[in-house]
Amino acid sequence: MLGALATVFVVPGLLLLGQGVTAALAEYAGTPGTVQVTACVPFEGKSRGWTCSGEFVADEGEFRISRVTIEPFVEQRPTAPVEARVVGPASDEAWIPSLVPLTAGGGGLAFLGLAAWIVLGVFRNDDAPEQRLSKRARRRLDRRREGGAGPPQVGNRARKRRRRRRVARPRPGA
Repeated sequence: MLGALATVFVVPGLLLLGQGVTAALAEYAGTPGTVQVTACVPFEGKSRGWTCSGEFVADEGEFRISRVTIEPFVEQRPTAPVEARVVGPASDEAWIPSLVPLTAGGGGLAFLGLAAWIVLGVFRNDDAPEQRLSKRARRRLDRRREGGAGPPQVGNRARKRRRRRRVARPRPGA
């Protein structure tokens, strides 16, 4: 059960982290160039924009990529070539400046951190789990281990009344 829960956090964490690393590589160490947009499709989600693709040409003229998708989506349909960066000549995504490296990478790390927390919580070597209990709960646990002081103290008032009645009434035949 907990393995499945950890997997629920690991898979999106790896996907987000991969997307964040790719975006960071393109944005900070990638090859700059321009994308001549050939096709755009409207994108509707939380925000509206365009998913566009086209031909990428590196600024230095090193290489061309016949078809790349501009990531993330653009807000306005481009009418001129778009400045972008790619990771390398085999890329199929051209990245425009955005916060994707931070948000996707940070989200991926957060998901992986949650998965690690779950896994470590399951496999933690707990020598003294009672140390995490409150003072009251530890006292209860100690009383149970020692055997306690007998039956619960509920009903003592009724016992005392019965004793008084026995003492006050003389027994028949005595």
